[in-house]
Amino acid sequence: MAKRWLVLMSILALTISACTGGGASPPPAAGSPAGSPAESPDSSPAGPVSGTAVLGQWESSPSERAALSSAVAAFSVANPQLEVEQLTIRGDYRAEMQTRFGARNPPDVFYVNAEYARDWADQGFLLPLDDYIAAAGIDTDNFFPDYLEIFKGSDGKIYGLPKDGNTIAMGYNIDLVPTAPATLDDLVAQANSLKGTGNLQAPICLNPALDRGLGFIYAQGGSLLTDDNSAEAITSDASKAAVQWYLDLFRDGLGMTAADMGDGWCGEALGKGDAAIAFEGGWMFGYLNTDFPDTNWDFAEMPVGSSGSPVTISYTAAYGIGADSANKDQGWAVMEYLTSPQGMAVWTGGGIAVPSRSDVPVPEGFEAIVAGAEYSRPGSGFIKGYGDIQTAFQTAFTLEIQNGTFDAQPVVDATAAAINQQLDN
Repeated sequence: MAKRWLVLMSILALTISACTGGGASPPPAAGSPAGSPAESPDSSPAGPVSGTAVLGQWESSPSERAALSSAVAAFSVANPQLEVEQLTIRGDYRAEMQTRFGARNPPDVFYVNAEYARDWADQGFLLPLDDYIAAAGIDTDNFFPDYLEIFKGSDGKIYGLPKDGNTIAMGYNIDLVPTAPATLDDLVAQANSLKGTGNLQAPICLNPALDRGLGFIYAQGGSLLTDDNSAEAITSDASKAAVQWYLDLFRDGLGMTAADMGDGWCGEALGKGDAAIAFEGGWMFGYLNTDFPDTNWDFAEMPVGSSGSPVTISYTAAYGIGADSANKDQGWAVMEYLTSPQGMAVWTGGGIAVPSRSDVPVPEGFEAIVAGAEYSRPGSGFIKGYGDIQTAFQTAFTLEIQNGTFDAQPVVDATAAAINQQLDN
């Protein structure tokens, strides 16, 4: 209880200081007593609930809002007694939501990104959903395991149901790469054959960060953490060799960042023809088909590395309910529908995301993305403070590229230090 109270008061004090330039904090807003973690309700509502539910969301594009609005409309047809108000959280979603947690006024149901889901759960901001799930008879085995596991708190309880998911796959220009590389050795060979071809800035567009690099580390038997997540593993021989392999793609002119190509991101580089291969998620599908309809491209699954087993990294977000949400039962009713096979099919049918459940049809064009969910590992959120670890890796990796030294050791050392700092906290 004390932990969550201190977290809430710290956020509230920072918010007031930012708005007023300092001064004494007012008394906390009235609400139910804080606990860490929050307690589940005694039971799920026995029948349909009525009233209003506020749905908090971010909005990456007008297409995303349209897709979600379609799913909400389908819910409203089935549940006319419950009104859903969509609330787009502008600006920095995480910061804005933490301000609302501090004021004890979160939406009734809202997006939760995997990157910080466990932090929010452990800080007592989220309501555990296990009682609701049990009362509704939901079979959570229908969610892809890695998508669901990331929304469990340190106490093992479920704090979010995945609303969709994405895995990293290989997008490639079919005119330049007629056959998708099946292994990382094939990828290097293909990239070498493309050097200097046409208007290519580099054969492969790459990110100097764990948001893509982690997939290649896993593919070659490396990892950030030991199997039991108790210690860092980035300093292992396999991990260091994988980081070096990734740096060597830049050193040998096989890969280049989107920024160095003059592009905003690797999807743009692939669309413009500055790169022949890019590693992205399903979000690239709608972008390329809209902005670069003449680019002849396709998705393939991630090439297999020296580990000998297919692996990729996944990204997902969930719906959660706040410990201080005003209308928890109404929020649950919305969440239950939107994460059901029917609701998820409407949402993913909008071409924005792919299902987080194995029993929802795969939208056309996303087959490689969904196939990766069977063997993916979480791309973020599996350790507290992951953002700091990501920053440490990217800063050191980028410096090696800029200095032209391409040495994995400083990258490994910086990443290990960041991991150990989190494990020691």
